Amino acid sequence: MRPVIDANVLMHGRRNYDFEKASTVPQVMDELESDESKLKANTLDLDVRKPSEDSTEKVEEKIDEIFARVSEADKALVALALDLDEKLITDDKDLQNLASHLEVEFEAFIGEEIDEELEWRKVCSNCGKEVSTLPCPQCGFQESRRKLD
Repeated sequence: MRPVIDANVLMHGRRNYDFEKASTVPQVMDELESDESKLKANTLDLDVRKPSEDSTEKVEEKIDEIFARVSEADKALVALALDLDEKLITDDKDLQNLASHLEVEFEAFIGEEIDEELEWRKVCSNCGKEVSTLPCPQCGFQESRRKLD
């Protein structure tokens, strides 16, 4: 087993890992600031790599479809898990939700896992009309927000 791990596994590793090998993305390594988290990264057989363009594209399409709110590191982690067909380990609920929508197996590290998939709609922040692009075609407002479907 070589799971794909999020930064929180290395930053908040309050329990023993049940794996000796793991994979992650360069963006996660950039997020590690403390000496302790860097030491944890160095104690693992950690494969740091970029995901394929094909998997990245699949992830971005799903993000657009469900209006997921995830970081660049999150996108890359899910894409890498798709590439490697490995479990993703993260406590980030938005990341777990995205993984679930892409049928990527995931596991929480410290906290609880999500128990249902969520989808959002993009709506105008001013009038509430569902929008796909800005400005809002009804009122011309330039901002949108997510609304749970």
